[in-house]
Amino acid sequence: MSLNTMDRRGALRAALGAAGAAAAVTLIGSAPAQAAPASRRSHHPSLPDVPGMVGDRWANEFWYQYDEISYFNPSQEMKDAVAAITTPFGGFTQTYDAWLATRRSGRYPRSFLETIRPVKDAFEVLSRNQKAVYEQFYGHDPRGLVLAFQEFGQGTLFDPRRPAGEKVHMMNYTPPEPTHAYHRWHPFLAGFVLLGIEPRWWTHINRLAGAAWELQSLAQPIIDHDDNPHLPRRTVHHITTKWLRRDRAELDAAFEVYPFPADLGK
Repeated sequence: MSLNTMDRRGALRAALGAAGAAAAVTLIGSAPAQAAPASRRSHHPSLPDVPGMVGDRWANEFWYQYDEISYFNPSQEMKDAVAAITTPFGGFTQTYDAWLATRRSGRYPRSFLETIRPVKDAFEVLSRNQKAVYEQFYGHDPRGLVLAFQEFGQGTLFDPRRPAGEKVHMMNYTPPEPTHAYHRWHPFLAGFVLLGIEPRWWTHINRLAGAAWELQSLAQPIIDHDDNPHLPRRTVHHITTKWLRRDRAELDAAFEVYPFPADLGK
């Protein structure tokens, strides 16, 4: 299916970073994922309180600052990098379609890599800038990063600082259409790996992105609602662990399917 409508975060949300993937599954542990303690959910000693904010204070700030550099106030360097990457495909909204076409033609990854290799410098710009935000908030807290993606996927981070229509940190969508954003994210993540730019780093974030996609597909959070419910903890744990075990080929195959994961909730 063609994915050619623009979404909220646009091109720059398509490049994220996280910790390495060597011990990915151990980040969850053997017990079901637990909700954060109330103190962590509502406030953080190093951050100012935000009246009306709901959800993990640190995760809210992480996604807020990430959007600042990637969507609301990106630098010219970031804008230029995204333009350089997406122009060969006919624009950002066509990037996933181009990636999918190479998969279905049997010319992947060679054909896709041939297209993005000339703009490797632009991918490196995205990597450097995005990685700085991840290291600032979760450089020493890999479990916290998993939580941030779980909360993001479930739509449980309400941030009143954002304008109407964007107050929940989640992948945007236009009801009744499901979100296209996770699929537009994947070619960037796969591109980093193919170009040899922090491949373990980007593979791990691809796994977390997949988990968030499946969680959002199940939870169906509502835009601007400050009371989107959590999924059962065992469900969150199972889905996250499933995605963290996937290798790169399995990730590529998973993102060929739209709009929901082929094994949704299984």
